[in-house]
Amino acid sequence: MKNFFITLLCCLLFACAEKKGSERAELSQLTFSLDTIMIDSGEEILYLRDNLWVSDISKDGKYLFNYNRKDAVMEKIDLDQQKLVGKILFEKEGPDGVGDYISDISITADESVVMWYYGLTSIFNQQAKLVRNLNFGKITSGEVSESDTFLYSIYENSENPDRFLGFYLQWKDQNYFLLDVDVKNETYRKIELPELNKIKEFSVDLLFDGQWVGNFGADVRPEAFMDKIIITNNSFNEAYIYDMSIDSLIMRAFNSVLLGNKKSYLPPKQLDFESSQRWDVDRKLKEDINFGSIHWDAGNQRYLRLSYQEKFGEEMIENRGYKAIGAEVFLSVFDKDFNLLAESVVPQLNKRAAKHFVKDGQIWIFENIDDEMAFLRLEILDR
Repeated sequence: MKNFFITLLCCLLFACAEKKGSERAELSQLTFSLDTIMIDSGEEILYLRDNLWVSDISKDGKYLFNYNRKDAVMEKIDLDQQKLVGKILFEKEGPDGVGDYISDISITADESVVMWYYGLTSIFNQQAKLVRNLNFGKITSGEVSESDTFLYSIYENSENPDRFLGFYLQWKDQNYFLLDVDVKNETYRKIELPELNKIKEFSVDLLFDGQWVGNFGADVRPEAFMDKIIITNNSFNEAYIYDMSIDSLIMRAFNSVLLGNKKSYLPPKQLDFESSQRWDVDRKLKEDINFGSIHWDAGNQRYLRLSYQEKFGEEMIENRGYKAIGAEVFLSVFDKDFNLLAESVVPQLNKRAAKHFVKDGQIWIFENIDDEMAFLRLEILDR
């Protein structure tokens, strides 16, 4: 197993906490470490085509579960031992069938696997057997339809095994909302997220022959830690926090000296799908600040976030736009009450972070190295 270790230094600027009457914290010198670890797959070939898009870690942070949508196989990777420890073969058809396609997965406290896609909202055990059909489609049919609504995520409520939270997007009007679903009583409650409506300011509608076919620019990312759902977006420096245990929804805006409060580039409202201008607009949006998702660091009782501004040359990739040649990456540190404590450029990272999570006080960032699974591990060392 390859193992590289680099210790690097940088200054971290402490910014104003998000509290009335608070003062700017003093400058403080912090030390970072960055190392790269390779996952030992033995004689197996790990599935990296989706860049861990359909994956999740166990609640204790020990295992990574990576789903191969092509072959319906779940890879179980021991992150402590840094090796593949098993594969779970799912059926696509039959009573335990998962279908041909999965949107995403979520690992429950007992390491069961929640899977969802159109027509599928079910829980499977680690023998790939169906243990519970959540029936979201039937229960929520009065609120959502498969033709215009996308189910981003499903989260379990640890205090009530019959309650699950679904995070939804209505495609055309770009309306996000939560549904608190009681699968036993087959009822649900809608939780509106009105503050997300303003991200449309940075969203571009695509038209083909005058008809709406999609949009790009604004993005929303939900993450779950303990019983909190943290919903961030790439356009505004803020977060919705919904606490399932006490049914509380709050919005926190972060007063960032380094990153600002929102994007600065305002794109056109509409573009033709076949217009080359869409790639110029896409480039400008990515060169602007893009706020990242917020992740819980349990050991240090804090939240960490990576944001970025991409850099581009003139080379273009067909149907994908300008090729990125790097990025400036930023780290934000929040306390357990979501007060912004610190923010800094991270010179050790020179491109947009791929799939990442926090484990043992470090940010683990997926990296494909010569078609092998690897992780960059970024750590803030104690002063």
